[in-house]
Amino acid sequence: MRDAFSDALVAAAMADPKVLLLTGDHGYALFDAFRKACPAQYINCGVAEQNMVG
Repeated sequence: MRDAFSDALVAAAMADPKVLLLTGDHGYALFDAFRKACPAQYINCGVAEQNMVG
């Protein structure tokens, strides 16, 4: 299920450059494929989730 979610995000981002991924420092490689495929659309806010919504 986790891989399917990641694959769908990559496909969406490759189809539309307006798709961004904001992450709050996930350390279990869930979004590595996204980061490698679309580095300009990947934003890791680190352990500061409040920055993701402000």
